[in-house]
Amino acid sequence: MAATLGSRKRKIDRTVRMTVFLIGVLVLISSVVTSVLAVRRGRVDAQDHALDVTLGRQVEALQNYFERARAIDAVLADNPVFSDYYAAPATPAKLRRVNEALGYLETLFPGRIGEACFIDSSGTEIARVVDSTPAGPDDLSRDEDDNAFFAPTLALEPGQVYQAKEYESTDTHNAVISNSTTVRAAGHTGIVHFEIALDSFRMAGTTGSIAASIVDAQTGHVLVDTRTGSIPAALPPGAGDHGVTTLGGRRIAYQRIHATRGNANDWYLAVSAPAFGRGWTHGLSIGSLALLLGALLIILISAVSGWRYLTAVRRSATYDRLTGLPNRTLLADRLGAALDGGQRAAVLLFDLQGFKDVNDLLGTRHGDLLLTQVARRLSAAVPSGALLARVGADDFAVLLPGGDLAGAHRVADDLLQVLRPAFTLGDVSLDVEVSAGIAAGPGHGDDAETLLRHAGSALQLATEQATGVHEYEPGQDADPAHRLQLLADLRRALDTDDQLTVHYQPKIELDGERVAGVEALIRWEHPDRGRIPPDSFIPIAETTSLIHPLTTRVLEIAVRQAAAWRRDGRLLPVAVNLSTRCLLNPSFPDQIFQLLRSYDVPAAVLELEVTESLVMTDPERCLAVLHALHAGGIRLSVDDFGTGHSSMSYLQRLPVDELKIDKSFVQGMATSHGDAVLVRTAVSLGHNLGLSVVAEGVEDATAVAALRELGCDIAQGYHYARPMPAADFDRWHAAFLGKQAADLQVAQ
Repeated sequence: MAATLGSRKRKIDRTVRMTVFLIGVLVLISSVVTSVLAVRRGRVDAQDHALDVTLGRQVEALQNYFERARAIDAVLADNPVFSDYYAAPATPAKLRRVNEALGYLETLFPGRIGEACFIDSSGTEIARVVDSTPAGPDDLSRDEDDNAFFAPTLALEPGQVYQAKEYESTDTHNAVISNSTTVRAAGHTGIVHFEIALDSFRMAGTTGSIAASIVDAQTGHVLVDTRTGSIPAALPPGAGDHGVTTLGGRRIAYQRIHATRGNANDWYLAVSAPAFGRGWTHGLSIGSLALLLGALLIILISAVSGWRYLTAVRRSATYDRLTGLPNRTLLADRLGAALDGGQRAAVLLFDLQGFKDVNDLLGTRHGDLLLTQVARRLSAAVPSGALLARVGADDFAVLLPGGDLAGAHRVADDLLQVLRPAFTLGDVSLDVEVSAGIAAGPGHGDDAETLLRHAGSALQLATEQATGVHEYEPGQDADPAHRLQLLADLRRALDTDDQLTVHYQPKIELDGERVAGVEALIRWEHPDRGRIPPDSFIPIAETTSLIHPLTTRVLEIAVRQAAAWRRDGRLLPVAVNLSTRCLLNPSFPDQIFQLLRSYDVPAAVLELEVTESLVMTDPERCLAVLHALHAGGIRLSVDDFGTGHSSMSYLQRLPVDELKIDKSFVQGMATSHGDAVLVRTAVSLGHNLGLSVVAEGVEDATAVAALRELGCDIAQGYHYARPMPAADFDRWHAAFLGKQAADLQVAQ
């Protein structure tokens, strides 16, 4: 009996132990499956997010691509050579100018244009250019009206552009997208048409395993594919305009771009990457030691994967994805730890001047390439023990634990020297100006936030004063108190007659070396701080109502001086820069005309300069003011051309007489191929729009010779003269005229 009871007890114990074991295995397996699925879901979500971000960039890039093509076609069609062609009689010279205008397309859209042509309303080609080569009369088509773009283009309103559905070009045999618009003159209607090869679309941002494709939404035909076979099949029926799906082992994010009246292309943009597998939990079954070992292995794998994932998440929170450098968060943590521990620490902040222009003019791909090259150069040059971080879009920082101001200056000079050679961005060579700000703790701040803010203040002063490196100085930082003090000082300066003056810099005609006019530039001599650079107070004044009396002061001094020169027999045009607030004031033109009448100065003597970015703040209101000024006879100029954000269509709408190329491109054209191309293109564009072209920042005879060869009209810069007071300008002008007279006598 006792044996039986013992046997039963042992049997119950074994059953209990087995039950507990099985429950443990089930819990283990449940934990494994839950962990695996959670990690997998997190990775899928992260992949979907990355695909969606890349897709958004692709959609934006393609829309910008279409918009640029439309703008270029509209500008080309507005060229008077096309409308002049219809004025009888047609001559070989007119046809040659038409071919030259078509060939000019390749400079506006380099490497993209397949062919460009001018077509009559009957469908007969008047001219065609392929690869810069005009077609002969026997090669011109007479049945262009059979093409899909012909009828829809003729149906458009003037100034609109039609982009046809892709087709195979009869000349290049490539799949192309056509861009067409009408030219109407003398009772005739023609079409300006050019083709862009589909394979020229740049699908940027598709790195690693991510591929991008363009798919015809109607046929499912793959038009462009950065990796063959990345889209294995057409998107499923009812896919909708935007979504994420899995097809053929790839995870695909897609967005539809519908056809419009001006664009017949109905496309899906898709980006894809290999999909995560679904068999991670296969082989998991209950009841065997093999299962338990497998479960333990999976737990180990899951733990490792989870650790890696969490490590990546933590790293993404403290490291910059593009450059791989620590970010501002990690820098602030390390800086705070050093200061909290009683250590000295120095912070250097570096800013890339003109980085936004690189993004705007060359594209974000070139901007990213520049940032990675800067990061590599700095990483190779920072001293041992220092921490290099990317702390902003174009800002880098170096933390020197235990560093002092003297050591920080040495490091800053060394790093600026490393960044001085030109950067090669694809086929563009680019010189980048860099400024640096320095702050050291605990003297300049005993916590990370304060020290970084003071380093930023020093960086701002280095940028404004073009000093290269600036050390933080208490009382000179651009904090709110400093800003308010500067505004108060400027308000007092406007109430006096001796602080704010105007200097004049001559503008010289390159054909004949005559003085074409002067530019009036504000100068502020502070009674305590000395000369304050315009870049230090004008941007602050523009954010307040002080910009109105400041602009009025410059205009009144400039017009009064122009009147004095006129009484002396010198009709010298005077140029003055305008602010955004002036162009947003509808009564501004009346104020200007009243000022001119009060000094008996003709409107043509005054020239007002505006920037591209200034007009883009509120295009319609600004254009209304500009048209009123121009209608009254005042000359208008686009200043700092190439550094703004205007589209070609807006530039065409501006009632301007002159285009000024920014000095950064003029000074860089001797050493930078990219700057030289931009200057040449700007001169050609300005002349095609009927504008006079001025080059700023001309500092030597080499630049003068290069600009004269390009056909530039006017030069301005230190090669001729620095900005100077009116009395000094009068002496300079007399000497200049005397030298001209002497040179003329010698020549005779």
